[in-house]
Amino acid sequence: MNNKSERNSLQNAIAVLCAFMMCLSMLASPAFALKAHAEPNDYQPPLALKTLWEQNHHVIGGLFIPGTTVCYPILQHPSIDDYYLNVSLDGTEGLPGSIYTNKVEGQNFNTFNTVIYGHNMRDGSYFGSLRLFRDPDYLSDHREIYVFGADAMHIYEIFAVVIYTDERITDYFPDELVEYRTAFLQSLQSDSLEGSILLTDVPVDPNNGHILTLSTCITDMPNNRLLIVAAEKAL
Repeated sequence: MNNKSERNSLQNAIAVLCAFMMCLSMLASPAFALKAHAEPNDYQPPLALKTLWEQNHHVIGGLFIPGTTVCYPILQHPSIDDYYLNVSLDGTEGLPGSIYTNKVEGQNFNTFNTVIYGHNMRDGSYFGSLRLFRDPDYLSDHREIYVFGADAMHIYEIFAVVIYTDERITDYFPDELVEYRTAFLQSLQSDSLEGSILLTDVPVDPNNGHILTLSTCITDMPNNRLLIVAAEKAL
């Protein structure tokens, strides 16, 4: 990579971090600061995210989709699956709950398929704005997803918007075996319903790659889920 490309990549990363920090600052009180790093090995999580960790130790990272309303901490209960379906960051029970993963995913976003769940809120908050991705034009302008973890920032590019079954993905397609990873990728086409969007311009490696799946319910389709699936990009 030449110096100009390196500068552009760094500037883009800093811009994304700044936007994410501004968004998270609405959730985390006190002042916040950003230390930009030129090398991935120098990554440090945003201070606002550290503030949320202090508020709730179950926070494992932050999720941000530029140009959308999706900018939330990601939670994971250490022993109870779906605990945060209807429990908020501050422990309040009921809607809107939280953006969360289950313990099978681990906490470092290094499994093949990290599945993140959230409610489809009518006001567009939480995963309510994911319905916008069913519009091909909207999708073309909002392809990237950012995850800020404890040890690294991950950038993903969306390659599928799928109307899927409501079965738990990790029960049917465990990450441990490559054949299950491949089967999940194939199911995005074979098991999707009309209105799904599958793009072929993003390479996905079931052997060594990583994907992110955002999952939410669909209004008037109680037996289906909307999946936004993205492949991690090399930094």
